[in-house]
Amino acid sequence: MKLYRCVYQMGVETSLEYRANMVLTLLSTIFPIIIQTFLWNYLYGNGDAGAMTGYSYTEIIVYTLLAGLVSKLVITGFEYQINEDIKDGGLNKYLIRPVNYCGYRFCSYLGEKMPQLILLLICTSVLVAFSSIFLGLKLSLVRIVLFLVGLVLAVILNFFIFYCVALLSFWLTDVHLLFGTVSVVLVVVSGGVFPMDIFGKTAALLISLLPFGYTTQFPVNIINGKLSMGAIGTGMLCQLAWIAFFWGLGQMMWKKGLQRFAAVGG
Repeated sequence: MKLYRCVYQMGVETSLEYRANMVLTLLSTIFPIIIQTFLWNYLYGNGDAGAMTGYSYTEIIVYTLLAGLVSKLVITGFEYQINEDIKDGGLNKYLIRPVNYCGYRFCSYLGEKMPQLILLLICTSVLVAFSSIFLGLKLSLVRIVLFLVGLVLAVILNFFIFYCVALLSFWLTDVHLLFGTVSVVLVVVSGGVFPMDIFGKTAALLISLLPFGYTTQFPVNIINGKLSMGAIGTGMLCQLAWIAFFWGLGQMMWKKGLQRFAAVGG
């Protein structure tokens, strides 16, 4: 446990060392948020957009303000490090030590996310206070706590999704394009740009069945009041189920990948 605590602390230090990048990453969400806010203001001001999207004006604006921030928080990046370890033989130093590679990467990832999470919570507090005062957003302590729990589960779920994607490096020669493509696609289908269920009941059903919406759309819809308490409970159970699924898939891919790694002289 001491080793993983040290790895976690190293992750925090790494994130703080590159704090300028962290701030710039969050600032990069401002322009898209402004554009989307103007768009929704126009649509809701010139027609019955609420009937079309299924979101009230307050819900869609709060969603727009927070979705970009949440999607930036859950984004990973460690997949490139895993690829380098596999391709350059750096994996060997973990294999000869009593270290769980997945646990190592997970603790490092959580450490890197902690300063970002604190910064996100500060930004979220400001945006939620603004929404409560000027948009009439109704908040409760219970909903805020559930949002934080859903956010943490979203971070963990996204880790295991991209851990499985990263392990494809055992079988694929060049995965950099794949990583970039998957990242962009998942930002969209997770609801990082706009809520996917505005496209109708079929899209809403697909989002509820697939894991991706539980990384961004679900936690944001907790805080904006879109989801009932029953739906929140069901959603969190789905988050836990998908975490267990991708953890198991990752374990299987790791064992199969190590066999291939050893066979090719890694």
